[in-house]
Amino acid sequence: MGDLVRETGVSRAGIYSDFNGKEDLFHACLDRYQDIVVSPAFAPVEAEAAGIEGIEGYLNSLLTRFEYMGGLGRGCLVGNTLTQIPEDALETRQKLRAHCDRLTAGFHKVLTHENGGHSLLTQDEIGDLARYTMISVQGIWSYSRLTEDAAELRAASDMLIAVLKVRLRGSPQ
Repeated sequence: MGDLVRETGVSRAGIYSDFNGKEDLFHACLDRYQDIVVSPAFAPVEAEAAGIEGIEGYLNSLLTRFEYMGGLGRGCLVGNTLTQIPEDALETRQKLRAHCDRLTAGFHKVLTHENGGHSLLTQDEIGDLARYTMISVQGIWSYSRLTEDAAELRAASDMLIAVLKVRLRGSPQ
């Protein structure tokens, strides 16, 4: 809270007059993060008729941002919170679940679209692959806090895309 007061110039009382406490303030930050970070970055996946290239574009934009910031990423606010959330923070857990559900739904839409021409996977398998993709992406961003090597993250991203292509198309393409 001290950092926030110092950086914004707003008093503690001023901050607390708009929020019922630190948790409400943090939830507002998570909501804002969705608007200004997640929505623009995830737009290629949520685009109408997006295919695997939408997922590639999403990953590439995040990796480019990582490189621009000089590596050793701060990670993602959601990803960082996922690794630190207390068991009893139910409302925060709900917001994080909504984020993960959004990613999973976007990936599901892309994978369903890609599967349409090949019909290799059932809807249950597409659902499993969409969850796997979401968990893999969250893992890549968690790992970005440990490494400064963008090539390592790009290799993980490329492997994820290769796995998706093999599962959807039956052979590497």
